[in-house]
Parts: sequence; C-alpha cells; structure tokens
Amino acid sequence: MNQSETVFLRNSAIIVGISFFLSQMVFSNFIFTVPLLVLAPKFSKGEKALVPVGAVAFLLLASELFKSREALGNPVGRTLLLIGLFIPVVLLVSCSIWILLERERLLVRYLASTSFGVVASLILVIWFSMGSETILDVDATMLKTFQVLFGQLENSGIESSLSPAVISSKDTEWLYRMVVKLSGAVLVPFCMGLSGFASFASLGIMLKREGTFGKRISLWRVPELTLWVFLGSWTVVLLTVLLKTGYLPRALSLNIALGSSVLYAIQGIAIVVHFMRRKSPTVNLGRLLSLLFLIAILLPGLNILVVFVLPLLGVTETWIVYRKNE
Repeated sequence: MNQSETVFLRNSAIIVGISFFLSQMVFSNFIFTVPLLVLAPKFSKGEKALVPVGAVAFLLLASELFKSREALGNPVGRTLLLIGLFIPVVLLVSCSIWILLERERLLVRYLASTSFGVVASLILVIWFSMGSETILDVDATMLKTFQVLFGQLENSGIESSLSPAVISSKDTEWLYRMVVKLSGAVLVPFCMGLSGFASFASLGIMLKREGTFGKRISLWRVPELTLWVFLGSWTVVLLTVLLKTGYLPRALSLNIALGSSVLYAIQGIAIVVHFMRRKSPTVNLGRLLSLLFLIAILLPGLNILVVFVLPLLGVTETWIVYRKNE
C-alpha cells in the first residue's frame, strides 16, 4: 500500500466516522450526508469518492440489522426495518448521484439526485395503500406505539390539551390516521427538501471561499415545461377533492403537485437571492437558506411564506421577468 492509498483510507475513515456519528443523533440524522458531500469529492474524484458513501451505507445497514435482530423473524419486523431505512437510503443515493454529476448544471444535479427519492416515495405510498395483511399488522403496531407515546405523556404529569387524559383512544387513533395520511401525501416534497438541503448546504460550504454560491443559486431556472406539470397536477388534486376520490389518487396527485412546487420554491429563492445580491453582494446566503428550511419544517403557520409564497413567486416568473440581468 503506497502513501496516497494510506492517506485516502485515513481521510475516508474520518469522513465515515463523522457521517455515521451524525446519523445516530436525533437532531442531526437528516444532515449526515453533508460531510460526505463536502469532504468525499475533496479527497478523491469520480467513483472513488463514493467509497465513503458505501462504507456509511454498510455501517447503517449493519447497525439497523443489529438493533432489529430479534424482530427480523417476522414480516412485520422486516417491514418496519425497511421503513426505518427509507430516509437514510434516499439521502445516500441522492448523495451518490450528486457527487457523480459534479460537472453538471445545478438544476440537472438536483433533479437527478432527487429522482430516486421521488420514485421510491410514490412506490412506498402505493404499497402501503394496498392494505395487505403485513401492512395491516404494521399499521396496528405503529398505532400501538403512537398510543404508548401519549401514555408516556400522561404519566409524566404534563398538563396539555393533547394529553391522553382529555383525548380518548378513539380520538388518538383518529389523530394517528391523520398523521399517517399526511405523511404519505407529502413524502415526495419531504424527500426532495431533505436531499436539497443537504446538497445546497454542502455546495455553500464548498464555494464559501470562492464567493460564487449566491451567483449559482440566482441562476436557477426550471424549464417552461414544468409549468404544465405544476398546473396539471394541482388541477388533478382539485378534481380528487371535488369528486371525493379515495386516498391513493389524492395522495399521488398531491405528491406530484407539491414536488413541482418545490422546484418553483427554489426558483422563488433564486429570485430573492438575485435581489439580495444586487443590494448586498456579501449577504450570508447559507444562513438565509437554513432559516427558510427550518421555517418550512418546524414552524407551522409561518411556513406559509415558504410553502405558498416562494412557489408562487417562482411560477409568476413565467410571465414577469424579475431577473433581467441574469
């Protein structure tokens, strides 16, 4: 083993260690691919940069298999394991594609890196909507877990309007059903958001010294064909509501509609960045994007600014030229 290989293995071990550690923490497991996105291409190029990604994937799989070893003997346990691995796998695949397409345009890299998450999310929604015996057993297990969480809240003595003391088991089940249905209806934009946050955060870190991150973001522009996907999918969503269709058609159409909205939301951000750069070229865009992401995920009510205003701003650029100098 020569010196370059030794250095590569040492650097890879450091990257893998940091990434795996973040993946095991509750408040950082959605950004565990950022070290891979930033450091792996720095120490190696091409397919060789995917070695740390593969190592993290192996460690995550081994860790989850070890934790779930007692439940792997039945279909419910295996299905719950797949659910637990879904987001990490989506992020790792997105990370791999993003690294491989380093020379491509930002829009192409993002669309390609999120494509697996989009397809996998739609397949997962369809699979869970089929209502097989295994899925029904998984649903019952998850419902019991949900009710246990409320039971722990009651035992803690916390007085709350959401306490099980004032919510019956029937109401708890209704709340659980709403959470599950909502999760299935927004799975595509959620995966696109997580992948996009990790990718853009890593890009911002890598381009910080060059100062070109803001310029690259401000050049974001989706193809005009996307407008028809946006309008068509939201029309289908409206029809599913008016015709009172079942959950699956509504969830699939809403996922596609919100997925196209994510693209226009990024375009809305690009417009905002364009005007901010004109006013102050040294503005901290990393903080801005992080703030918008946290608002969209963590602050119901205020996230209307991100969920509705930014996509509409991006859509209206089809008719209104906001960035004349771009």
